[in-house]
Amino acid sequence: MTPAAATLALLAIWLIPGLLGLLAGTAFLLGRTRVGVGLLLAALFFGLLVRPMPLGVALAGVGFLLGYLRR
Repeated sequence: MTPAAATLALLAIWLIPGLLGLLAGTAFLLGRTRVGVGLLLAALFFGLLVRPMPLGVALAGVGFLLGYLRR
């Protein structure tokens, strides 16, 4: 695998927890709590898989806050 391909794969893996967190925050904002809880659990699960681990959980949290505080 070339360095460019590895970098793109790493960036895609880092985006998954943030995107799921964003969708979870939006679901909570719209009043769909069951959907939001499921998406938040998925975001935290994928956040634990991302190395280094605190980065994945932080990205999930930032994505959730961006989705929940959006107007």
